[in-house]
Amino acid sequence: MTKRSFITALISCALLVAFTIPTTSAVVFLAQDELSSTEAILDDAYVAGGMVTMESDIEGDLYVVGGSLMINGDISGDLVVVGGQITVNGNVGDDLRATGGSIFINGNVGDDLILPGGQINIASESLIGGSLILGSGFANVLGTINEDVLGGGGKIVIGGTVYGDVQVEVQDTITLTEKAKINGNLIYTGLRKADLKEDQVEGFIEYNELIVEDTNLGENIKGFFSKLHIIFQVFQYLSMLVLAFVIVMLAPATLIGTAEIAKSHPWKSLGLGLVIALCSIASVIVLSITIIGLPLAGMLLAVLCITMCLAKIYAGVFIGKMLINPKKITKAKLFGIAALGIFIIEIVGLVPFVGWIVAFLTVVIGFGALWTHKKDLYNKLNLQKI
Repeated sequence: MTKRSFITALISCALLVAFTIPTTSAVVFLAQDELSSTEAILDDAYVAGGMVTMESDIEGDLYVVGGSLMINGDISGDLVVVGGQITVNGNVGDDLRATGGSIFINGNVGDDLILPGGQINIASESLIGGSLILGSGFANVLGTINEDVLGGGGKIVIGGTVYGDVQVEVQDTITLTEKAKINGNLIYTGLRKADLKEDQVEGFIEYNELIVEDTNLGENIKGFFSKLHIIFQVFQYLSMLVLAFVIVMLAPATLIGTAEIAKSHPWKSLGLGLVIALCSIASVIVLSITIIGLPLAGMLLAVLCITMCLAKIYAGVFIGKMLINPKKITKAKLFGIAALGIFIIEIVGLVPFVGWIVAFLTVVIGFGALWTHKKDLYNKLNLQKI
């Protein structure tokens, strides 16, 4: 897979989450470390957990974030999944978008199947009503695809029927099993030409050699760390989404209140955030000099890092509300606003030279606004005691 394809696949992980958040007000939120749901849900559902098993049938869309995820129920709408290991045994009425380390699709999908992941497996019993769009290290496509297969990977195996075209870029090669049948054209780019039977492809077969640029060791190392940085950014974004989900569930008023402070007093929030951040860093340095103060320095640094992570979420809501500001903010809409805002901060941070500065200052505004909100809340509680 070329660097461009690699980056596109990774960024699509963030895009599929950031821009598919619904604005329906009557939704279900579920969040636990180990979560098992069996009751039918008659609306859209948001689910987050370390280990998630969904036996529930969903009359709407389902959004799941976690580590090990198993979806056994049927979903009438879209399914959006982000996790480490993903298994989908149920049927999906509309689109299925999933990104993870290992993805197993054993059910049917009504429309498109979009899968950026490490290892992808589509069972022979699966029927995909639309197109398959993938980006993976290894893809084993044994099911039936009603439309096209598009994307790229390290190695791709097709063992079912594809009624449309197959257009892929592979770092190794593409393999057609004995049961494979392509009713359209096969256009593939790879390092070597595949050993294919022409009677398995009704259309034409076009092979394009993958040209590997002659780069020196320094450029290879630079390219590796560039990809590693993008992977880190994507997983950081997904982690922020999980944290934002928890805050939306537990303290939505704090999110909204902090965003309003940042909007009303951006310069004050920026100045206050910078002062507190610099003072905290100076305190960490001073405490680190002495043996007695070293544990305190570690604790203070940990608190500062956690607070800055929270500040990014509050800053995300501030940015998101500048673009989307509905009259009535429900938890679903608030999560969508946060996801969009955090995504914008992450993307701006990728801009060379000035991007990280703008992103940092935006987070500092959120930091200052959060501090102001907590201070105002503390003062109100003291007045009530008096």
